[in-house]
Amino acid sequence: MEIKNDLWYRLLHPKIACLLVVDTNIMTLAWAMPVDDEAKVLAISMWKGNYSYELIERRKEFVLCIPTAEMLREVWFCGTRSGREVNKVEELSIQMENGVKIKTPHIKGCAAFLECRVMDSALHKQFGEHVVYFAEVLYAWADDKLFDRTWKENANILLHVGSRFFTTPSRFLRA
Repeated sequence: MEIKNDLWYRLLHPKIACLLVVDTNIMTLAWAMPVDDEAKVLAISMWKGNYSYELIERRKEFVLCIPTAEMLREVWFCGTRSGREVNKVEELSIQMENGVKIKTPHIKGCAAFLECRVMDSALHKQFGEHVVYFAEVLYAWADDKLFDRTWKENANILLHVGSRFFTTPSRFLRA
């Protein structure tokens, strides 16, 4: 069947559902990808109307936290409410821990996190109402019970399918 509407991008899902932390605001984000593994560069894309966009423009750093399925409530809440209107950390009683290499904290209890510094703004690309940021990964951490060179089968990380739908890796296939 031909996909004629604006849902074409869902053909590229599921994607890891991340919790992006900027300052003390948290936003759900699935549009993140590695760009260069040796240079430790990743890219994220977001709508310029997001409160997190304003904060990234000011702070020039963020943390990508990778939650497990047990954090579905937090992921949904942080993706459906604006930090301009509600303090998500307080509302959800999320425990934060100090950053290792940057000032931005990370979420305690996530499966992993990446501390990132936004690269030169000349590299940013705007497409309509969205912006793509390139960022250097300064520090990466993962729970060794869930990750060892790749995610372990029991990691139960949250993947966003689209809209209100999420999934987890159900089984691994080896080529």
